[in-house]
Amino acid sequence: MAVSFNKPVVCPVLIGRSLDLAALHLLIEQTKSGKGHVALLCGEAGIGKSRLTAEVKIYATAQGFQLLQGNCFPTDRSCPYAPLLDLLRSHLATAATATIAAAMGPVIQALFPLLPASVSLLPDLALLPPQPPLDPEQEKRRLFMALAHFFTSQAAQQPLLLVV
Repeated sequence: MAVSFNKPVVCPVLIGRSLDLAALHLLIEQTKSGKGHVALLCGEAGIGKSRLTAEVKIYATAQGFQLLQGNCFPTDRSCPYAPLLDLLRSHLATAATATIAAAMGPVIQALFPLLPASVSLLPDLALLPPQPPLDPEQEKRRLFMALAHFFTSQAAQQPLLLVV
């Protein structure tokens, strides 16, 4: 008999979180109807935030949602956009090139300075003229506009669950 010690032990029943799970399921149902929501799960380590998130991801995926997830790592303290960059990197690594170009459209260049390794996924990007330099506040606005465009275009294709 082979025993695997690398897999976490997960109880098949979510204990003591039925109200939280029901509230998150309701938000997902409302989002399917076109009303977007934001939920914040917070609390001490070990209370089940990750487990609750895993259950919500399973439910949302079963409801036809696209899942985009970005994580924070201890080494990312100096990078304010780290979870979003992780989310974009993982999406770019798995999405088809045509899908990326369609989803990011004209604002794609605003994101690639933050993801230089991903430029190889879209070789035509090198043919575009470079964006003009902006002052830091305008650069931040351009980045936020690019992210908003990306998320909006993804949500237009199918409902979207962002997990950061």
